[in-house]
Amino acid sequence: MTSILKKYWRIWLRTASMAMQAQLTYRLGSFGFLLGKMIRLFFFFAFMTAVFQHVETVAGYSLVETALFFMTFNLVDMTAQILFRGVYGARRTVSEGDFDFYLVQPCSPLFRMTCSSVDFLDVITIIPVIVMTGMVFARLPPLGWERYAAYALLMVNGVGLIYAIHVLVAALAVRTQELESAIWIYRDVMFMGKFPVDVYAPAVRWALTLGIPIAVMTTFPAKALLGRLSAWWIVYALALTAAALPLSWLFWNNSVARYTSSSS
Repeated sequence: MTSILKKYWRIWLRTASMAMQAQLTYRLGSFGFLLGKMIRLFFFFAFMTAVFQHVETVAGYSLVETALFFMTFNLVDMTAQILFRGVYGARRTVSEGDFDFYLVQPCSPLFRMTCSSVDFLDVITIIPVIVMTGMVFARLPPLGWERYAAYALLMVNGVGLIYAIHVLVAALAVRTQELESAIWIYRDVMFMGKFPVDVYAPAVRWALTLGIPIAVMTTFPAKALLGRLSAWWIVYALALTAAALPLSWLFWNNSVARYTSSSS
């Protein structure tokens, strides 16, 4: 088991190194993109500050608590972006025939499809996000260790659920050689997780919890830290990811079994 983990770690490092070299080739463009990410963070905090100058709470949450939801969203989303960026090129990988080579290489084609590309701009950006999250934590009242444990557990659970969605998108690309927009539809919906789902209408709130579980990925960890998430919802979140992962792998294996090469 250890040797397999070391093998995939070396593969990830090699592909990550190649991705970094490609990004360094276009330094000005990469710098502009990184600057844009930081400006977006700044303007969001400016927006929240402006809102709280006129109201004391949003859906019952203070400014610091609302900032916690936003920082949690960024931590979960950026971690997934760093780890599973390869899915964004899944359709191109299949249509150009590169997936054929993945199938004959001594490495999991799913690993190559999902984790073979790393955006180092997200690696750089996540550092100030971690620092700002620590600043938000410092402004919260003293909390017990069990709340922080629940927060960390649900953060990992959220990343696992995002991975299941990315596997599903990769499987759709293999099965249909189309549906490039599927991952971008997910991205558009994911942005709704910047705020606690409590701010939305009841129907939307339930849709983001039970339908497309954005709340499970982004809102649940922060609510658990604040002591506003019941044990039942924690069990639901863990059970959902426990079911989603094997089902997504099953769909992936079925799609690969049906794959007939891009040249067929």
